[in-house]
Amino acid sequence: MAAQLYFFIGKGGVGKSTTSAVTAISLADSGQDTLLVSMDPAHNQCDIFERVFSEKPFQIAERLAIKEVDTDYWIAKYLRETQAHIKRTYAYESAFNLQKYFKVLQFSPGLEEYALLLAFENILQVSDDKDVIIFDMAPTALTLRFFSLPFITLIWLEELLQLRKKIYEKKEIISKIKVGKRQIEQDKVKAKLEGMILNFTHLRDHFRSRDTRVHLVMNTDRLSFAEAFRIKRKLADIAIRVDTVIVNKSQDTQIPPEVTREFSRQKTILFPLASQKLLGYEALTNYIASHPVVFLDAPN
Repeated sequence: MAAQLYFFIGKGGVGKSTTSAVTAISLADSGQDTLLVSMDPAHNQCDIFERVFSEKPFQIAERLAIKEVDTDYWIAKYLRETQAHIKRTYAYESAFNLQKYFKVLQFSPGLEEYALLLAFENILQVSDDKDVIIFDMAPTALTLRFFSLPFITLIWLEELLQLRKKIYEKKEIISKIKVGKRQIEQDKVKAKLEGMILNFTHLRDHFRSRDTRVHLVMNTDRLSFAEAFRIKRKLADIAIRVDTVIVNKSQDTQIPPEVTREFSRQKTILFPLASQKLLGYEALTNYIASHPVVFLDAPN
């Protein structure tokens, strides 16, 4: 059975890290084996839990582990693999002295979100024993690019594949041969494109899956409202639905009416303003104990 995926997204400073942390503790306490992943380069989870985290999950409670995605590590891994692939594919690269151009790759647009996507894919592969995986995401711009990347890449790859097919048609080159009952693809470029399309299709489908829930965190100020509304519409453009809206740091006892109107199809949860700083595991568990109704209504 696939893990339930929770993405906590929203404007910088609204409390994505805190709300994802208390939700992770609450779900773990309810008996669900939970992994909390910090995808935000600021990595506020280490400050909230007052511990140092890394790529290796740290078991902070019986059913709760926390890990921190090292974006630089995943960028470096991607660059190494790309360099190795180019060397294998173009054995003559030394004749053209391509080696010195590899360093340019580190400045490629979209590299940071691609690194996060690689990390996300790896987490799904190595954490299939978890009931819930919670992603504390980066602020809006990077998060939206992260979600959009599989969709944009698929459009680009489909066009490249069609172009490759047309090139072969013009050259009248046979790209497949039969060996017995098996059909073997001879066009390595076409086969590579088809493999990439399959991989990005799987990633896109994860974002649209019923096992994936997007939780949009906001505060009660106008700027936070406005950005939350824009995020909802941007995600709708790529057919990703916001499942739950969390109004954080609220001093009111009811969801603001403008939020209810805009998010009439979403579940809404009110996270009351804490009476003390939510730093350290004990402070987080005390907050949960003080507001049990919030977590009884939390997504499950």
